[in-house]
Amino acid sequence: MEKIIQDIWIISEAGAVLYHRVFDKSVDEQLIGALMSALNLLAEELEKGGLSSFEIKEKKYFITKQNQVSFIVNSSKKIKEKKVKEELSTIVNKFSNLYPKEFFNNWDNDISIFDDFENQIKDSLQDTIHKFENAFW
Repeated sequence: MEKIIQDIWIISEAGAVLYHRVFDKSVDEQLIGALMSALNLLAEELEKGGLSSFEIKEKKYFITKQNQVSFIVNSSKKIKEKKVKEELSTIVNKFSNLYPKEFFNNWDNDISIFDDFENQIKDSLQDTIHKFENAFW
C-alpha cells in the first residue's frame, strides 16, 4: 500500500531544515530545503500567498506556511489531494503545538531539538493499510 506522504521537510524562515524525512538518501536535505525555500520566496514575490503546490514527474509537492515556518510534503500523484492536505494539516498543527511561535524567540538554532518530531507524526507517515489497521486496534 502507498504512503499518503512520502517525503517531508520543515524549513525555518532563514532556510534551515528543522526536520526532514526523505526516502531517497542520495538527496541532500539541506540543498532541497534551500531550493524549496527559494522557490517559495520567488512565488511570494510573483504572486500573493506564495506557492502552494507543484508537480515533478510522478510526485506532487504541497507547501504551506505557518508562523514563518514552511512545511513541504510530497506524494504520489495517485493519492487524492484532499488526503495529502489533511495529513499536512495534522503535521502543521502538531508542530505548531509543540513549537509555538514564541519558542523561536529564544531558540538557539540547534536543529537537533526537532529530532524527536518524527515520533509525534508517525501516524501521518504510515502507509494507508497501517492507518486502517491502527484505527481498529
